[in-house]
Amino acid sequence: MGHQVDSLRTFTLLGHGGSGKTSLLDAMAYQAKVSPRHGSPADGTSISDTEPEEKERHHTLTSHLFRIPWNGRSLEMIDTPGHADFLADALCSLRAVETCIFVVDASTGVTFHTRRLWAMAGEQNKGRMVVLTKADSENVDLDQVLDDIHTQLGNRVVPFNLPTGMGADFKGVEACLEESSKYRPTLEEGVAESDDDLMEKYFAEGTLSSEEVEKNLPHAIELGTIHPLLTASGTSMIGIPELLDFISKDTPSPVQAVPRKAAKEREGDYDIEILPDPAAPFVGLVFKVVSDPFVGKLSYIRCLRGTLKSDAGFTIARTGEHYKIPSLLRVHGKDTADLDECVPGELFAVAKIEELHIGDTVCADAGVLHLPAFEVPSPMVAIAVNPKSRGDEQKIGPALEKLAAEDPCFRTGRDPDTGELLAEGLSKLHLDVIFGRLKERYKVELEQHEPRVPYRETVTIASQGHHRHKKQSGGRGQFGEVYLRIRPRDRGEGFEFVDAIVGGSIPRQFIPEVEKGIRNVMAKGVIAGFPVVDCTVEVYDGKFHDVDSDQLSFQLAGGRAFMDGFEKAKPILLEPMMQLEIHVPSRFTGDITSNLSNQRARMTGMDAIGDDQVIHATMPLKEARGYQSQLRSITAGEGSFSMHFSHFDPLPGNLQAEVVSAHKKEVE
Repeated sequence: MGHQVDSLRTFTLLGHGGSGKTSLLDAMAYQAKVSPRHGSPADGTSISDTEPEEKERHHTLTSHLFRIPWNGRSLEMIDTPGHADFLADALCSLRAVETCIFVVDASTGVTFHTRRLWAMAGEQNKGRMVVLTKADSENVDLDQVLDDIHTQLGNRVVPFNLPTGMGADFKGVEACLEESSKYRPTLEEGVAESDDDLMEKYFAEGTLSSEEVEKNLPHAIELGTIHPLLTASGTSMIGIPELLDFISKDTPSPVQAVPRKAAKEREGDYDIEILPDPAAPFVGLVFKVVSDPFVGKLSYIRCLRGTLKSDAGFTIARTGEHYKIPSLLRVHGKDTADLDECVPGELFAVAKIEELHIGDTVCADAGVLHLPAFEVPSPMVAIAVNPKSRGDEQKIGPALEKLAAEDPCFRTGRDPDTGELLAEGLSKLHLDVIFGRLKERYKVELEQHEPRVPYRETVTIASQGHHRHKKQSGGRGQFGEVYLRIRPRDRGEGFEFVDAIVGGSIPRQFIPEVEKGIRNVMAKGVIAGFPVVDCTVEVYDGKFHDVDSDQLSFQLAGGRAFMDGFEKAKPILLEPMMQLEIHVPSRFTGDITSNLSNQRARMTGMDAIGDDQVIHATMPLKEARGYQSQLRSITAGEGSFSMHFSHFDPLPGNLQAEVVSAHKKEVE
C-alpha cells in the first residue's frame, strides 16, 4: 500500500457543547499555520463556525471538515456539534474516521451526552482518546477529574500528559508515562492485549519496552484496549504542539484500522472485508451532504478502498445508477479545491449529484457492494407548518426536503391522516435552526402551530341505523332506503362489510353503492372528523323504486344510515399511543417515573446500562410530542428518548368532550 495511505489520519471531535472542541480545532489549525489567525467561537472568528446561525449562537451546529498537515502526516479533522439536539452530524462522522477525540471540560467532567457518544463509538470499533480542556478553570481538582473520567469512560483511559498545575497555575503539560509512572502498568497491559505474541511476552516477562509500546500503540488504540488522555488548551495554546505530535504519530492510519464490512445485497450478510488497498476497485461512503441554492448539492465521501480519479465516475449502490463525477473536491472549512485523485482514508466531496443521500455506498461499476445503513435517533418533536406567503407554497416542500437530506434526524412530509405539513426534529431548538436555514437559504418564512392528533373514531356497543333518501323536484327523483346493524370489532381488526340482503329488497347492483356511501362517511368521521375504524356493518334490509332509485341514492342512504347507527352505538375516540425508550442517568430515575403519570403514560419496564437507566413506557402521542421539553427540564438536558407508534387506546371522556366540542365549532 502506498505511502500516501499510511500518512493519512482521520479524526472526529466529539463531546458536550461548550467543552472546547472548536477552540481546540482553531488552535491546531493556527499552530500548523493553516489558519493565519487564532480564531475563537466566542467572538465569531472561528474557522469552523461559518454558518450565520453558528456565528449568532456561538455554537457549532453542523459538522465541518478540515485538513491539517503536521510532521509529514495529513490530519483529516471533522468538528461536530456538541449539542445533543444536533446529534446527526456527530453520529455520521463516526463512519468517516479511524479515531474519535473526545473533548472533556475539566470543570464539568464527563456528561451524559459524551458518555452516550463514547458508547456509540465503541460499538463501531473506533479508536477513542480523550483531550482534557479548560484545566485553567477555577477550583479544578485533577484527581477528582481523573476519577470521574475513569468511572464514566473506563480504566483503559491512560493519561499521556497532565497539566503541571491547575486553575491559575496551569502553565504547561508534562509527560507522565515514564517507566516509574503509576499509569505505566495499565498502558503496557492494554498494549499487550492488542497482540497475541506481545501478550505472551508480557505474561512471561511482566513488562514491555518503550519501543514495543510505541510500535503497537496505534493498534491498541484502534482495538480499544487503550484510550490515551492528553491535556490541551485551545485558548492559551498550552499542550497543542504535544497533541498534534501525538495524533500524527501514535494514532491508527487507515491501514491499521479494523476493516469495514460490506454485503453484496442491501440488508444482506455484511461479511465482505473492505481493505484500504489503493489498487482495488473503488468503494466510498457518503457521510454528509450540504445543499446550497447557488452551488447545488455537495456530498462528502470517505474513500474506503481503491483510487478514484477526477475524470472517473461511480455507481450508487442503492439505485444501481452510474454517475459521471463533475470534479473531486478537497474541503477545508468553507473552502474547496480541486483534487486529481483520492486514495483510501481520504475525505473528499463531489458536487451537483442530486441523487446522493447520507449513508449511500458508492462503488466502481463492477462488483457493487453495500455498507450497513446509518442509525440515528428518531425525531421527538413535531410542528405543523405553512408558508407565511402564498407565493411560497410551491417552494416550501422542495426546500424542506433539501434540508431533510442534510440532517437524517429532521423529517418532513404531509401527515396522511390530517393533511398537515409536518416538520419533525429532536427538539424545538433543532427545528428553529432548520427554519433559520430555510429563511436564510431559500427566503421562505413559516407559520407554525401544534399538529392535530390523528385520532380515530369507533363504536363500543351494537346498534341499528336507518335512513330513507327521497328527493322529488320535478321529473325523475331520487330514492333509496337502507337498514343496517353496527357492532364493534377488536382493536386493530379494521372494517368489515356484510351483505345480508335477502329477497331483493335492495337490488344487487346497488349493494356496492351502499358500501361506498358507508366508507365515504367512515373516512370523514362522524363525531369529530376522524376516520372510523374497527367495526362491522351489516346491511340487512331496504327499499328501492323502479324509476327513481340510482347509485347516488343508495350511496347517500347508506352513508346516512351508518351515521344514524354510529351515533347510537356509544361512539368513542381512540388516541395513538407511542412506545418510548427513555435514556437518563440513574440519579434522575425517580423524578422521571413520577413525572410519567402526569403525562398519562404507563411504565412498562426498565433496564440498567452502566450508570444509566433505560425506561420503557407507553405515552399518548399528544403528550409525547411535548415530552422532550419536560425531559430536558427534569434532567438538565442530559436525558433523551426515542419513540415509535404502538397502538390505539380510548381517549378519556373529558378529553373526548373537548375534541368533539372543538370540531363542532370548527364545522359551524
